[in-house]
Amino acid sequence: MAGIRETDFTEVEIKKLGIRIGAATKADVLDCVGKLEEEMECKTRTKSCGSKTLKTRTKGTGNGTLKISAYAPQDMLADLYGMIRAELKDGVIAYGSNSLHAVACVTALILDEDDNEKFKAYPNCTIQTALSRSVDNDSEDIAMLELEIAVMPDEHGEGLYEAVVNDLKDDTVKQKWMEEFSRELVTTVAA
Repeated sequence: MAGIRETDFTEVEIKKLGIRIGAATKADVLDCVGKLEEEMECKTRTKSCGSKTLKTRTKGTGNGTLKISAYAPQDMLADLYGMIRAELKDGVIAYGSNSLHAVACVTALILDEDDNEKFKAYPNCTIQTALSRSVDNDSEDIAMLELEIAVMPDEHGEGLYEAVVNDLKDDTVKQKWMEEFSRELVTTVAA
């Protein structure tokens, strides 16, 4: 099959996380990330005759959920949660009924136990939970921001793209994945 490699890759660490919001041309890449959890969805259809199952088929939907913990800059947080208001003075942001959570492309650089690299991309995402933060005077550790993100399929039905870096032959893909991921970047010309 085209595109399939037999590379053994066990995900053990997230090294970087990129978030490109809306029509931005490049993602902001975060180097201090604590966790990335993904759960993609599928649906199963069953063909039955009476009480007998004749056939089942399971297919991905392109939808899913990401849970991320990271230190996110204030500007990124404001953009993701739709907190920018033109009518407010410089430096003032707000969260409320006018806050439309932004659509973003999320990319990640993952390492295996031997420090081999894998890229991941979720091209059509939006935060699906309300703004939630905690400040704890008794803690010596600074808490990371916890984000729960809805993954939706792109216009091609895909919610997740990934590639083991050693399997990639195109240097442009390697260079641009984290900041400028797009379907066009990873599609063959003769598609």
